[in-house]
Amino acid sequence: LILALIIGTAILHLTTLPIFHSLPYTVVLFVLGCTSALVYRSMGHHAQESLGVFGRSYEMWMDIDPHTLIFTMLPVLLTGDAMTIDTSVAKRVAMQCLWLAGPGVLLSAIATAGFLYVYLGWDFLLCMAVGSILAATDPVAVVGLLKELGASPTLTVQIQGESLLNDGTAMVL
Repeated sequence: LILALIIGTAILHLTTLPIFHSLPYTVVLFVLGCTSALVYRSMGHHAQESLGVFGRSYEMWMDIDPHTLIFTMLPVLLTGDAMTIDTSVAKRVAMQCLWLAGPGVLLSAIATAGFLYVYLGWDFLLCMAVGSILAATDPVAVVGLLKELGASPTLTVQIQGESLLNDGTAMVL
């Protein structure tokens, strides 16, 4: 956990440098995570054991219950995002955010599930699960770019508020 925090902090500072400024922080973390997982999985069993505490730590994170991860991490992430919203603007765009995050995510998830069901022939519940995951967008990079470019606070808060609410809709779906 400490190593993950150190790596995350280092990447956050690296992405603020002019050379790496165009790389979104979340994309870099995703690529680094996928790469490290592929490298670890491609290693032989003996090489994995030779990693010692890092290998055991990786295995512990892979064996964690997904519900525990969601119920401990999601509230912290949502609270962190909610603390940065301009409440006076959020009150004005609240209904638009609710429409986008409620019926908008529901219709998008159903349309995606329908497409997967018809064209790929998957089980309908699997199609709904995939549809709800894909329907809940996470515009972290978009909100950061809007703030950096000086876009309208109404648009920024609208996208940020919808992002906060659509996670809840996707969880219910």
